[in-house]
Amino acid sequence: MALSLEGINLVKRRARADTRSVGVAEALRSFFKHMENLGNPDLQLVAISGLDSADKVVADAACKLYALYFKKPTASTTDAWFKGSNHATVAAANGDFTAYLRGTSGGGRSYCTVFHDGLPLGTGLTVGSHTTVNGNTKSAAADAPTGFAIIGAP
Repeated sequence: MALSLEGINLVKRRARADTRSVGVAEALRSFFKHMENLGNPDLQLVAISGLDSADKVVADAACKLYALYFKKPTASTTDAWFKGSNHATVAAANGDFTAYLRGTSGGGRSYCTVFHDGLPLGTGLTVGSHTTVNGNTKSAAADAPTGFAIIGAP
């Protein structure tokens, strides 16, 4: 399946509509400013949710990951590990990149990781939320983050 890229202005509007944190807004502002210098390439914003029941395939083909926005549910009291894998169907128990999301006193926090020049992924991108850093037991719905990924052509 090919990537479904769209104009950067549509991606920018969708990203801004989904984020409210000043830190996240500043991370995305710097990212989109950098994209201007690269000629505003077409990108794709892929929503991420439902990580309690299944991994989310963001891209099942080679791509570049530009940004990952994720938010821990407000009422969460259990730790979770948000993982991304260079894979077209599953998030590995040991992700290629991992973010620790604290449970108690950590709910409601949002984060945005930006790869300004794009993180090349040769196979695809699949994300998941697990209860341990090196396991694959799914996080509960009350603890699994939601958000979006911004990807582009390899």
